[in-house]
Amino acid sequence: MTTWPGHPPRLLLVLQSTGFGGMETHAVDVAREFVRRGTAVTVVQPEYPRSEDLAERFLEAGVSKVHSIATDARNGRPLQLMRLLKYLRVVRSVRPNVVHLHTGGATGGFAVIAATRLSSRASVVITEHDVPREDATVTDRIGRRLVDRVAHGVVAVSRRNASIRAERAGAPDAFFAVYNGITVPETDATTRSTDRAEIREKYGIEPGAMVLGSVVRLAEGKGMDTFLAAYAQTTRPPGARLLLVGDGPLKDALAEQAEKLGITGEITWAGHQREPQRFLHAMDAFCLAVPAGSMSIALLEAMGSGLPCVITFGGPEEAIIPEQTGLTARPGDPGHLAAQFQRLFDDPGLRERLGAAAAAHVRNRYSSARLADDLVRVYRTPRDGPPYDLLARRPAAAPLITPDKDPA
Repeated sequence: MTTWPGHPPRLLLVLQSTGFGGMETHAVDVAREFVRRGTAVTVVQPEYPRSEDLAERFLEAGVSKVHSIATDARNGRPLQLMRLLKYLRVVRSVRPNVVHLHTGGATGGFAVIAATRLSSRASVVITEHDVPREDATVTDRIGRRLVDRVAHGVVAVSRRNASIRAERAGAPDAFFAVYNGITVPETDATTRSTDRAEIREKYGIEPGAMVLGSVVRLAEGKGMDTFLAAYAQTTRPPGARLLLVGDGPLKDALAEQAEKLGITGEITWAGHQREPQRFLHAMDAFCLAVPAGSMSIALLEAMGSGLPCVITFGGPEEAIIPEQTGLTARPGDPGHLAAQFQRLFDDPGLRERLGAAAAAHVRNRYSSARLADDLVRVYRTPRDGPPYDLLARRPAAAPLITPDKDPA
């Protein structure tokens, strides 16, 4: 295998999801950072209703080319085989040093990884952005084991996710925990104030109203039913609103739940937004109520914007350190989550303190530059020697788990 110093000269990013959320934002940020460092980045993404928007974001980030190829089997194996042949033509044309596949963390990816290994000498890495389901089928488990065998490296986006993955689907030999990172926008106070006023005016939200929001796909595993139930249990200030940015298959079911809870008139369903950052500026607090998994891109973006956040996981190795950089609640417990909401509703000083601490924490620990540094170490593992060990005991601040050395 040909070695390369520093950053890979050619990187191929492959996405298989047909949604638009944190994973896609993560991939755009990774592309932008590697382009900035002189790497030629090419992207393969499936074709779906909003794929043109995502392709435009990749091109704005400086990638060389975006190819629309559905490489998974959702449309049947024969069609997948035909599209894999098209994918292999891209691989031969690009001649990547690294192929980095991004998935949701349940199943998928084996065909792409195996085809890449058979047709090139690239390092092949897969990042799982979520955790496997507790009730994973035998087929799912076999699929994960196959991926573990053929990939040069499997990446979890936090130690928490890595531990859950190991418990539910086993741990591969080359297993990494690389914390997510974001490109923190340098937005001035005037822009934030303008965004806040414009968004609130557009959606009929009073300028002084207390707004609790989220940027989340309205899908299974996001805890939105818990979120709505918790909000309904609070004693809210006059004019309070929920601002929910995102779309998904559970939109109708959640709207029905909101009607039963009597909070329909307090919810603004903003839908999918190409620039969710502007909507964060219209919020006073942010929440994610996911039952499992961690290191959400939306959470990091909210923290980077200076919002006080409530989430259902936290700890010294998480973005939310309880009572320091945000508040935490027990997963699946609307009453406990409601109590945290109430604290933020009732205490402006707490909101200000947590928001400032959150912004500083993200800038110091969760930048896309640090993420790229860690990914380079993952990419070089097949060249440099033994894989890193998930089970090695390292200091809490370590962004990457290694058995033999602390992260630089």
